[in-house]
Amino acid sequence: MPLWSIIAVLFVFFSGVSLGARWFVRRNRDDEAREAASEQAKGLLTGVAATFAFFVGFAINVTWGAVTAGQVAVEQQAAVVHQMAWELNNIADRPAAAALTDKLRAYATTVVERDGDFLRTGAAGELPSAAALDTFENALFAYVNDPASKEVRWRASALTSGASAISSASAAVEAVANRALPRALAGLLLMVGVLSTIVMGVTTVVYRKPTMVYIWCLIPAMSITVVLALAYPFAVRSEANLAPMRSVVEDLTAR
Repeated sequence: MPLWSIIAVLFVFFSGVSLGARWFVRRNRDDEAREAASEQAKGLLTGVAATFAFFVGFAINVTWGAVTAGQVAVEQQAAVVHQMAWELNNIADRPAAAALTDKLRAYATTVVERDGDFLRTGAAGELPSAAALDTFENALFAYVNDPASKEVRWRASALTSGASAISSASAAVEAVANRALPRALAGLLLMVGVLSTIVMGVTTVVYRKPTMVYIWCLIPAMSITVVLALAYPFAVRSEANLAPMRSVVEDLTAR
């Protein structure tokens, strides 16, 4: 969902909770009881707000670490693909080098053009680039194990090590993409947000127009939206994350 729509949905939800709590107190309490409830809620609001801020900060810290790890993983993936391209360029058998480079380019292109949607949603267990990587590795190992190739004997180690590095880097990207905000933390964050809006609604029972309720409800709506936006490491910065691989694709295409 677009971030603005998440903010809107959460704002409406929290506003409804807060106004519902306000309506309940105003309907079931007399003026004196309302004033007492308002004073107690004001004293409680500071502690609840601080607790909510703590959970938001902790959740952002957890999710931002995954976002950073995603950037590092893709940069490593791009680096090993670039190194493999250099190794292939040094193969004396030019037709074999060209064929292997084409398959490597197909893998890198698939990562850039098709993997992004899967990474954004955390569905990394079925990345489209996996099939292209298998095709490249099978062709590479067939070339390495071909007895007719005179050059393979001393270059085979570098080529197989490079293929292994690409597989490891791709697996690292998948592992990071599968990270998500723990459900328990997300549930606690929502519960504290609801509690804070209830308390805020009760603080306004002595006023005719609860204008501050709407301003307050916008705060948890925006805060939780930020946490949700970072819940999947590639959701917000997928274009930036895939930029290193895009540069590699451009380099392979130029060759």
